[in-house]
This record gives sequence, structure tokens and C-alpha cells, in this order.
Amino acid sequence: MRTCPKCNELNGENRTECWKCKTFLGAVDTYKKICPKCGLIFSQKTENCDKCGERLSVYSESANFKTSNSDNSGCWMYVVSVLIPLVGIILGCIYIAREEDELGKSLIITGVISNVIAILLGLMLTSCSAF
Repeated sequence: MRTCPKCNELNGENRTECWKCKTFLGAVDTYKKICPKCGLIFSQKTENCDKCGERLSVYSESANFKTSNSDNSGCWMYVVSVLIPLVGIILGCIYIAREEDELGKSLIITGVISNVIAILLGLMLTSCSAF
């Protein structure tokens, strides 16, 4: 709470003038603080996170804080890139069992090659994102 210097009335933190006597109270700080662990945003007066107790940092819109919800957000893309070629290999085995050898062989070869490419690309992307 901000106290008016003229009438000693209590005012809210975001007020620039006293609600009672209209005396100027000064500029309001507009920055906020963020918990680097949880990603929760607090007012500038708060020092520690209410959830985890971590000391807060000054928040800026351009700062990229990693929150706990986004740790495995890209994992499903790697799973899909490996599973789709595996479906081609399985279909190739089915076609070979039906005695359609040419189509079955081409599906297996395509599935194996695309699976190897997907794994190599995944390894390259994960090694690049570490930097």
C-alpha cells in the first residue's frame, strides 16, 4: 500500500494519485517478476515464489524461460518419425506373406531407409539444439 504524503490515506500500489485528496504519489513501477523454476509471474514487490519458494527474477517479454510443461513437448515428433517407417516395414512383410514380393520388398526397403534417415535427422537435431 502507498501512503499519501499530504493526508496519510492508504492507496493501492498501482495508483499514481491519492483517491481522497488527488495528491500525486509518484510513478508506478511496471515491471514484474518471474519464477525461473515454475514460470509463474508475480508483482514487483514479491521476492519468492509462492509455489516452490524459489527467488524471483525480473520478467521481460523477450526472456525465454523454460517451464515444466514444455520439457517433453517435441518428443512426439520423434516417435512419429520412427513409427511411420515401421508401418511401411510391417506392410511390406504382409505383402510378402501374400506373395506380392515386389511390392513387399520395395515397402521394406523404403521403410528401412526412411527409418535410418529419421533417426539420423533426430540425432542431428538434438545435438544442434544442445548448443
